[in-house]
Amino acid sequence: MSQTTRVAFVGAGSHATRALYPHLHEVPDLDLVAVCDLDRDKAERNARWFGGRKVYTDVGEMLGSEQLDGVYICGLPQMMCEVGEQVLAAGLPIFVEKPSAIDVPKARELAQAAEDNSVWGMVAFMKRFAPAYVEARRIVGSPEFGGLEMLEVRFAQGPYPPWAGIDDTMLAMLTGQSCHIFDLVRFMGGDVEWVQATQRYLNADRFGLLVTLQFATGAIGVMNLNTLEGAEENPWVDISEGLRCTGLGESVQVEEMIYLTHHRPSAPDRVGNPRPFAHRLDGARPSWISASGVDLCGYAGEVAYFVQCLHEGHPPDQGADLWDGAKSLELTEAIYASATHEGERVSVPVR
Repeated sequence: MSQTTRVAFVGAGSHATRALYPHLHEVPDLDLVAVCDLDRDKAERNARWFGGRKVYTDVGEMLGSEQLDGVYICGLPQMMCEVGEQVLAAGLPIFVEKPSAIDVPKARELAQAAEDNSVWGMVAFMKRFAPAYVEARRIVGSPEFGGLEMLEVRFAQGPYPPWAGIDDTMLAMLTGQSCHIFDLVRFMGGDVEWVQATQRYLNADRFGLLVTLQFATGAIGVMNLNTLEGAEENPWVDISEGLRCTGLGESVQVEEMIYLTHHRPSAPDRVGNPRPFAHRLDGARPSWISASGVDLCGYAGEVAYFVQCLHEGHPPDQGADLWDGAKSLELTEAIYASATHEGERVSVPVR
């Protein structure tokens, strides 16, 4: 691979333009060779805004004309699967948004296509690169923490609309939005063996799910997923989330993807007596100055990490690969099946 990493970007929609393209210029030695979108006006706009050298409306033409090291793909899951398989067949690694497919069979098909072509893919689960979650995972993995024993997570927003051809709004929310949380759960605790979901259903727009789960390690967890808390008129802005991981004698908590608190045993005083408070709190609460120029949501990290993997010639280990994308959707479908079948326990497939 050349020192300069040559990439193309397929998709010039609102999410890609707002959250991903702006971080390309921050990656050293990245060359945005081409921008491709069915809408030429959007492709030309993004090429102009973000330094793309050429514009295409046909992926096949782009692949046949350009020498590339990898391709970013961002759009609806049906498009990403179709284009992703086309790019993988050309022997190029891919970066796809979440979810990697519309359902588990399609996600597995995409992951298998990568293996069949001796190449790899990365799924854009940006929470794996959010600084607070990265630090929380480091703490959970430290010897002092004693291993993860319990996990609690909350994700709430306003009404979620039908999406990507999924008319059932609960399934749409689980597939298109909560998949981030399912990957975060796996990022912190590893594979999940089973889930059990109870639903509080008010109407198609307002519902809540309480999900209990067990990890392959034996640790247990609970997820609160709901569309009850956010404002109806602004559901995409009124989003709230929290994570708490408990080990043996200590825990770590992240609020709103930004604020981290580490609860751990307090050391005795100078003469060996216990201190007044059994635990000490180590917190990280970034100020606007310390956070200036830092992407606290993880978008910058995932964009840069894909290029790092291309440059170093290896599949992602910190980031989610295409099989991780399928695992997130397996949790989606297991939770939905449990919620719609009177809360029965549903096993999660093991590959």
